[in-house]
Amino acid sequence: MIMALWNQTSPKTRTWRGSTKALLFFNLLLFASATAGPKFVSLQLHRNAQPSLVKRSVAEVPLDYFYAKNLFWLNATVGTPPQPVQLQIDTGSSDVWVFGPDSCGSGQCYGKHYDDSQSSTASLIDKDGFQITYGDYSQVFGDYMSDNFQISSITIKDLEFAVARETSEGLIGVMGIGFDAGESIAYASGKSYKNIMDSMVDQGLISSRSYSLWLNDLESGTGNILFGGYDTAKFKGNLTPIAIQNDAQSGKITSMTVPWTSLSITDPTEGTTSLTGKDFAEPALLDSGTSLSFVPQDIYDQVASFANVFYYEDMAYVECEVMKSYKGTLNFGFDGSGGPMISVLFSELCPPMVDIDGAPITLSNGNTLCGFGLEAAQEGDTIVLGDSFLRSAYVVYNLDRKEIAIAPTIFETDESNVVEIDAQGSSGDQIWHLSGGVTVQQTATARPEGPGQQDTMTVTTELSYTPTATGFHLTSSAVSQTSTSSQQSGSAQSTEASQGTATSSAAPKSGAFVSLMISIIFLFLGSELILT
Repeated sequence: MIMALWNQTSPKTRTWRGSTKALLFFNLLLFASATAGPKFVSLQLHRNAQPSLVKRSVAEVPLDYFYAKNLFWLNATVGTPPQPVQLQIDTGSSDVWVFGPDSCGSGQCYGKHYDDSQSSTASLIDKDGFQITYGDYSQVFGDYMSDNFQISSITIKDLEFAVARETSEGLIGVMGIGFDAGESIAYASGKSYKNIMDSMVDQGLISSRSYSLWLNDLESGTGNILFGGYDTAKFKGNLTPIAIQNDAQSGKITSMTVPWTSLSITDPTEGTTSLTGKDFAEPALLDSGTSLSFVPQDIYDQVASFANVFYYEDMAYVECEVMKSYKGTLNFGFDGSGGPMISVLFSELCPPMVDIDGAPITLSNGNTLCGFGLEAAQEGDTIVLGDSFLRSAYVVYNLDRKEIAIAPTIFETDESNVVEIDAQGSSGDQIWHLSGGVTVQQTATARPEGPGQQDTMTVTTELSYTPTATGFHLTSSAVSQTSTSSQQSGSAQSTEASQGTATSSAAPKSGAFVSLMISIIFLFLGSELILT
């Protein structure tokens, strides 16, 4: 989820039919133990059933219902006695908020609610003080409260958070772990409060305001977040720290924005081709709460043409089998020539689509349908590198040092070697490598997209398509090439050749809902806790 703006009007962020929050619901298992050694909190994910619905709709089941079956979620409790809630974790926001009773109205939301009137330790801080609006114009209004917040046996005393009194439907509560300056109230008043990262340090659970994310690959059902440390067994080579960039308007650091300075494609037979010039430098938000990555239009056009992307109702798709067999990579460079390079396999950009029964959606040629993990950002909007990029990177967010360290990830490993990040925000380990240093400023003001908010889409026919352009190396096998194309307004279209469009021409197939359930591993809290 991109950093939220307080009472600020700005262009709407272009979403993949509201589906840029492709998450996986997970059940959290925690094991706590006390040691005399370093302080850090390690939480691992396990895949399980979806979280509870706050209110279940009796109407036709919308897309977001099936999509939400694959959210990552965190089991937590709030209050005394403890009341269970389920929350999404988000590097792109800074507030924790939970549903209050009846806050979702007549709609459908995910995760249980918290009733402060039933807690003996609840305290009202600011009635009607919380308001947040996301890029799809979903909104949350509520009160700031404080109460005890528990993850398994770990309790954060008197945590300040928001209790929603009114929300858009289709959301899930959020555990934001960004900077204080990114809090919703900070945009309105310039003042901030101690959020969950501050409170974990103050109460001795971790030594520094830092955490590392390991999302694992697209097909995996596990991931990991480490508060207060990083795991040397989860990445290749050195971690390279990059300075987090200031917001151009406020002059403050409010979001996890770093200088993105190059993009290239490496083909196994034809080598590497650069897609950006030598002076390219854009501020990019590394956001674990967004499934897709939003890049400039001209860059998107080049990559989409290369990958032979086609469109259906303004959404981008590819053939799963074509992408899985291709071993080329999309290479993201940061912080200049001496900075880190993260290579993303094209197959990691393409999550499979499923129908109402969880079965793969089949195209007319027998291949299966996959989504495409890039989207074109509208002019002036934030450049966001979401889960489709982050899965291939091991990322350490160090709020104390105001830097983000990146290294290529290691997929599917059970090895672990955790290093604590101390109170000064340094690791004392020799695997850190400094880069050259490039400065950019975040100037986009587009509102962020809501967590878990999805649009409804019903498809009553089988999907087939007629591509109009063949990628440089990825050749579609579905049907013969044609020269006609129709594309909805706003979709990317290459300057060299137009992209294809999906058509619905086969015999009807009753009840075939396209659930844009992306099997994207969206990292959340999971299963082992070690602290002093």
